[in-house]
Amino acid sequence: MSLVHVDTLIAGGHILTMDDGFAEVSVGAVGITGERISWLGTAEAAQALTAKVTLDASGCIIMPGLINTHCHAAMTMFRGLADDRPLQGFLNTVWAAEADHVRPSTVAAAAALGAAEMAMGGVTHFVDMYWHPAATISAARKVGLNLTSGPVFVGHEGVDRTTWDQRLARVPEFIAQHHGWSGLDLRLMPHAAYTLDAAKLRSIADLAESLGLGIHIHGAEAPWEMQMVAGQYDQARPIGVFCQTGLLGRPNLIAHGVHLDEAEIEVLAKMGSSISHCPLSNAKLASGTAPVAALRAKGVTVALGTDGASSGNDLDMWKAMRQAGFMQILATGTPEILPARDLLAMATREGAEALGMAADTGTLTIGKRADIIVVDLSGPHLIPNYEPYSTLVYAAGRDDVAHVFAAGRQIVRAKKLCADISEDIAVVQSIAARLKFQRNNQ
Repeated sequence: MSLVHVDTLIAGGHILTMDDGFAEVSVGAVGITGERISWLGTAEAAQALTAKVTLDASGCIIMPGLINTHCHAAMTMFRGLADDRPLQGFLNTVWAAEADHVRPSTVAAAAALGAAEMAMGGVTHFVDMYWHPAATISAARKVGLNLTSGPVFVGHEGVDRTTWDQRLARVPEFIAQHHGWSGLDLRLMPHAAYTLDAAKLRSIADLAESLGLGIHIHGAEAPWEMQMVAGQYDQARPIGVFCQTGLLGRPNLIAHGVHLDEAEIEVLAKMGSSISHCPLSNAKLASGTAPVAALRAKGVTVALGTDGASSGNDLDMWKAMRQAGFMQILATGTPEILPARDLLAMATREGAEALGMAADTGTLTIGKRADIIVVDLSGPHLIPNYEPYSTLVYAAGRDDVAHVFAAGRQIVRAKKLCADISEDIAVVQSIAARLKFQRNNQ
């Protein structure tokens, strides 16, 4: 290699590249220049390099950042507000709170809190579907995270106080305003089949086609949703509705995908659809267990998401990995059905694949975006470390994430967030105080 200088050198750790061959370097180093990975090899070979900054990762794992493929970051403001109830009751409570408290300013503050939580847990890219997406984009940039986001669509007026026609008309301007921003991936975000009729879903599919954008939508999440869709669409199921209205004709990522039959899985595989599996909220809301093993067996890319902090209560991808594995073992009765290495791939490489971003992130590969985390293995709960994938998935947690780089920028240093979100925390605490008062005086 001719390169002799890098901006940042992370050296001395055990590298998990998470590439197709799951290549590892037992004592390795990764070089960052600008936003990209510019060098990768043994720590011994890295001694020939010079660097502006050298980070000692001895006793640590160096790996790609985690990709949270489905969340509602600003819903941190409703964390714990609607616990211990199924999806329908949860939604009714949260929708009422949203009507009273969701504004661009509150979304910006609560999304910054969510982004900070994710960053400190090793997430370097997240997919967000929520009102006032420009506010979430601003929050992600403040913390330093990469983001997939875009305009949200429901069939009713919604808390953004806009009509359907106004919502559609504003999309081209929004896309033009944010197109080309570094670290930002734009998509259209229709909420679900039960909140949009067929004509509106077709309009979104046509708009996505004209703008060259992908789609992210909730689908087949819970029994209650399946009944709602059947009633609205002459006994059709969500995947059938998506297919009939053209949504599956665009690059698409479906959140949840819990209630799928064999024929629907075949359709998803044929259409190149991806699933964001959110095991924590699926379990907590009694939505069911997604057929992850069956989806993967048919070639459907299944990534991981946390859902919002109002339904899963946190944005912890480490818990999501572990829960995903346990739920598949229980559902299939097969302990080896989803090995730890595959679970880690779902949280990294397969997240990038689900977003059509595998050429840019998801693995530690020279030329890709420097989305890198360093996991400290010194904690007593991580000793001994017989096998790194197993240690990470079944024993490690977000408190073990020591350093985080997103697009080459260090956003977590020695387990401390680099950005200041103190004002955002104060805003969210103020909202929580008002909600507590309202609940106590009902």
